[in-house]
Amino acid sequence: MNVQVEQQLGAGKFFLRIILAMIPCFALWWFIGDWWLRPAVDIAGGVLALLLPESFHSLQLLDGSLQAATNWGEVQGRLVPARAAGYALAFESNVRVLSYSVPFFFALQAALWNWQPKKHIAISLFVMYLVIIVSMVFLCAKSVMVGLGGAFIEANRYWYASRDFIALGFQLSTLMLPVLVPVFLWVLTNQEQLQSLFVSGLRQAKATSAAPEGSE
Repeated sequence: MNVQVEQQLGAGKFFLRIILAMIPCFALWWFIGDWWLRPAVDIAGGVLALLLPESFHSLQLLDGSLQAATNWGEVQGRLVPARAAGYALAFESNVRVLSYSVPFFFALQAALWNWQPKKHIAISLFVMYLVIIVSMVFLCAKSVMVGLGGAFIEANRYWYASRDFIALGFQLSTLMLPVLVPVFLWVLTNQEQLQSLFVSGLRQAKATSAAPEGSE
């Protein structure tokens, strides 16, 4: 949809169209599932195994849930090495709290109906995928930290394994980045269209408010 039509619609109707565009985009996201996140899971698992070798063992994606397996098991309420327990403790996290940034971005693009240049969209998707990987690391690190409790802190005396750092990364990864990153990328790649839309709307509002004065 060209800029002239956007100018006629105005900002209010434009935001309404964003909300309506979310319905098919999020429905398609839910229907597709999480298979496209498996490379991200493999990378995040490798990063966690490298950063937290004393606690983390592996990461899997099962039925939409991230399963972070640890090097620890439990015997009669006590944490012991997984080999001694005969099994490994694993903690689940919902991967969809991270991946909804992608359908949100496409809903914004669909509302503006600007699919050119495709290179910008591809770069935006790549950046969001990297953010999802980083967010997975913090999400699973938080699950393992909370699940193991003091044993986690005792075994991982690294600055990045502190409660405060992991908690801050978890908050950013689940509450802020899935919303802010797609909005930032959308604004960055559609500056001309958005500027034309809102500047035109502002001019029309000023012209409407000045009309009674000019008619006197």
